[in-house]
Amino acid sequence: MHAFPLWPAAELAPLRSGYELLVKAVTGALQHARQGALPPFARTLGLPQPELLALLSTCHPRGDAQAPIPESKYAAIVGTVPRLFSDVAAMLAERRTPEADPRHADWLARAIAAAALGTRFLWQDLGLAGRHELTALIRLYFQPLYQRNTTDVKWKRFLFLELGALQGNPRLKPPGCSGCGQFKVCYPPAMEASAQR
Repeated sequence: MHAFPLWPAAELAPLRSGYELLVKAVTGALQHARQGALPPFARTLGLPQPELLALLSTCHPRGDAQAPIPESKYAAIVGTVPRLFSDVAAMLAERRTPEADPRHADWLARAIAAAALGTRFLWQDLGLAGRHELTALIRLYFQPLYQRNTTDVKWKRFLFLELGALQGNPRLKPPGCSGCGQFKVCYPPAMEASAQR
């Protein structure tokens, strides 16, 4: 039995209720990148600059427009995007809810992938109020992934378990997790020992 209730398909079609939460997560990741809480590349979400500017104008139509970064500087920042970010974002995109807007799901996948490389809980690096908001977003925009988390594993750990399984690397862990106070909860010594065999 699934740990979370599944939403009826009829409620997934518009996905309007989750849009404000999506905006909160995407802009939260960008804000934390600007503040230095996430790696510098996260300021771009790995997007070409015109797409990033489109994202910002869509998410904040009445806000101040972000001035474009000189192309050479922007290219240098995008050049630091780690493969792990791209792998997590691609895995999420491949598990998009069919009814979800592809562009919005891509933005969210990139924000989650960037935040997954942070040192705090995933929901914190996305600027969300708690794990319940992250769960709601994953349920809305990445339903196949949501349905696979049948034992209510913390989302950052679950993403890396899924990616590790895809890549044949069961020991794959998020960077920054080893310094977390919850590390032994997510990775008990017995599990670590069995992964090393």
